[in-house]
Amino acid sequence: MSEATKDDTRETVDSYVTDMLALEKHIQTAVAGQIEDLDEHSEFKGPLIRIHATCELHVRALEALTQRREQNAGGVSKVMKKAVSSVLGLGAAAIDFVRTEKLPKDLRDDYTAISLAYIGNLMLHTTALTLHDAEVADLAKSHLTDHAEAMMAMQHIIPAATVAYLASENLDVDITVLSEIESTVKSAWS
Repeated sequence: MSEATKDDTRETVDSYVTDMLALEKHIQTAVAGQIEDLDEHSEFKGPLIRIHATCELHVRALEALTQRREQNAGGVSKVMKKAVSSVLGLGAAAIDFVRTEKLPKDLRDDYTAISLAYIGNLMLHTTALTLHDAEVADLAKSHLTDHAEAMMAMQHIIPAATVAYLASENLDVDITVLSEIESTVKSAWS
């Protein structure tokens, strides 16, 4: 493989890595704000705390990977510089957007972001395997699994959060439907 081809391959993988770093930081920041603001429905803090901790671990792993790759390449690449600048703007926008929403909508948005992280890691895993970058492929596979677990957890708490929110709006809610909704979710995925 020529040096130019190696550089192109590396830059391709690095662009996916930095996309994932930006997204993980976005999720981490948004969820941290939700945890901080979640007073009335504290029963939903546990899953959010776990999601935040997972994203924090992912960010650290991706930052360490990025640093190792930068050192091996002899400096910060164009792709890395671009990702850092996009993350700074994204984080501020995420906080402003998320804090104005009610709990069920926050959780819906979290699920959407986690789903995006899941599919992004699937693409990163695919790209890294295809281009024979085992270190990145393994990391993406691990993160993919974490996000699949988070999506499953979110599917269990979003209906309960929706019912809790509707009840807080003084609507006459029937909480007995939660078991039916749980069955609906299970059958949808089988």
